[in-house]
Amino acid sequence: MGMKPKKIKKIILFLLLVTMAASLLAAISGCSGSSFVPGASYGYFIWEDSGSDIHIAWSVDKKDTVFKGSVSTDGTIEVYELIDFEESDEFDISAEKDRINFNAELSAEDFSDKIILSVKDYSYIEFDLKINDGYDLSRTNVGGFLNNPPDGVFRIEKGYFDKVDKIPAYQKHPLSGFLSKLAGDIRFTVFYIFIIGIVIIEIIRITILRKNKKNNWYLILCYGVLVLIEITVYILLRRFG
Repeated sequence: MGMKPKKIKKIILFLLLVTMAASLLAAISGCSGSSFVPGASYGYFIWEDSGSDIHIAWSVDKKDTVFKGSVSTDGTIEVYELIDFEESDEFDISAEKDRINFNAELSAEDFSDKIILSVKDYSYIEFDLKINDGYDLSRTNVGGFLNNPPDGVFRIEKGYFDKVDKIPAYQKHPLSGFLSKLAGDIRFTVFYIFIIGIVIIEIIRITILRKNKKNNWYLILCYGVLVLIEITVYILLRRFG
């Protein structure tokens, strides 16, 4: 006997939700690039894409903030692209095409900008990135595992991102680093837990509670627990973050 259509539908829904949860986790934690939520995450995010272009993005949580800095290299910046820059934002590139400077203010209406650079024949790229005319290393994130640089002005060597990818997972400590980032961005943390909680509750609803007569009561209980978890996490992060 074949499987009943209802059972097949249930399995498909379950697999779909699991896939969505896994994709969301991978996207937010950033295993192959630096992921952030524009308008929620706060700081600089730097990564290299599959075409070896360097991305420098910055975002803020809906408040007026000035992002100012420069990027220089011993190679050549052959191509650059400005994304979401406003007319009031400033950008220039040196005549030798080895240095760029930018000055961009973000606000509640404009909460994320990005520069993409195609750099050739270089051994290093140097970054000098400021937020409101000061260095904030905890909000300067390099690579998919959101590493913070040791100094305000820092360099990455050619092949840096490839070397990071080759480091064994247990040496990267992605979980501890990710949790550290969550603690530094409370609103993002609460939002992250809320989305994951809903996905888990929906999985429970279509698998365990589908034929339970007290389905609605159990759903209310599940969402009540999620709310309590959200409140507890928020209080803990405000107290110890």
